[in-house]
Amino acid sequence: MKLILRASVTHLGEPGDLVEVKKGYARNYLLPQQLAIRATDANLRSIDHELKRLRAEAAHKRAQAEILAKSLADVVLSFVRKVADIGAGTLYGSVSVADIGDELTERGFTIQRGEIHLEQPIKHLGEYDVSLSLAHGVAAAVRVVVTSEDGPATETAPSAPVEEEVEPLDSADDEEGLVAEEAPSEDEDA
Repeated sequence: MKLILRASVTHLGEPGDLVEVKKGYARNYLLPQQLAIRATDANLRSIDHELKRLRAEAAHKRAQAEILAKSLADVVLSFVRKVADIGAGTLYGSVSVADIGDELTERGFTIQRGEIHLEQPIKHLGEYDVSLSLAHGVAAAVRVVVTSEDGPATETAPSAPVEEEVEPLDSADDEEGLVAEEAPSEDEDA
């Protein structure tokens, strides 16, 4: 089915584009949401005026998105979380898209959660660059820093206890010797 787009549709086109889609996609989504109209001769002639308005509106939204992207470039979001394993920096919970969206909203940015791209929730301490897809293909990124409630992981994990943990491993060599001695005794039983 041929349609004329009235709004920007991800992976399909921009306002005014003539596209061909499956009938179900058109009937169930594009037409009811008024994102497109049927491509008839009458609509093709009457769409010219609306296209000029839509393109001007799209250019305005793109300019706003570019301004927003520039202001987001310097944003650093800090999250303090409980740490399950200090040595590995593993968090009890995680930092999710919802957390990032809420923090951006608190700082006065209007970002939809769908615009935040995070492959999976952040579950480790550290610094991360999180990408955002703003209106009309404008991309931005924010830095997310996850720290421990007790401070950075390197400061909370002293090096002395790590060395103490290594010492019992030397005694494990003795246990391996015992296991090696037990193995021949099993052969004698056979």
